[in-house]
Amino acid sequence: MQGYWSGHKVLDPTELESRFSIEDGIAFLDVTGNESISEESEELLDQVRKVLPRLPDREADFVELYHFKKMKQTDIATIFRVSQPTVCYRLQRAVNRIKFLLSLPDLADDELAEAMQSFLTDALDIRIMLLMYETTCQSEVAKRLGVTQGLVRHRFIRSIDNMREQDGLEKYVRMFDAVSKNLNILREVQRAAWGPRVLYLVE
Repeated sequence: MQGYWSGHKVLDPTELESRFSIEDGIAFLDVTGNESISEESEELLDQVRKVLPRLPDREADFVELYHFKKMKQTDIATIFRVSQPTVCYRLQRAVNRIKFLLSLPDLADDELAEAMQSFLTDALDIRIMLLMYETTCQSEVAKRLGVTQGLVRHRFIRSIDNMREQDGLEKYVRMFDAVSKNLNILREVQRAAWGPRVLYLVE
């Protein structure tokens, strides 16, 4: 069974699910209409803050306002001129992204760069792998590099396949495999502009 890399341990999907259960103190991220955050969850808020920049901007805004500013979903909906169910839906998607991002290893940039340079010779391939780890979003990587999403995905998958043939890179293979299999969860969401003529896109 394909696992998920978490720190120095690989988690399978059932472990990943239980890691974020109510018993583990992350119930405040399971959006069910409750407008409060339990005191037991405060310790996890710092971890969530660290991954907020890796969420789509709008979802990061919603998480910041709902969980950190403790605003009601109805008030957030009013500010962004969307419906309360839309806010709830976006928060639920953000939860899925946060859970996944927290399951990835916390790697130093130079560590990952050194690992990728050990078998990749094309600077673009190396840059794609580094950005895919940073953003977990092929559309964001394509935008930053000024290339197509198709090119990013092709080179990303090709580099993972190449990585499988190398010794000592198994943890990176597991990590990038997890990113590859969760691109639907992690894909970018277009951010709407503020103002009365807002068009909010729901996937």
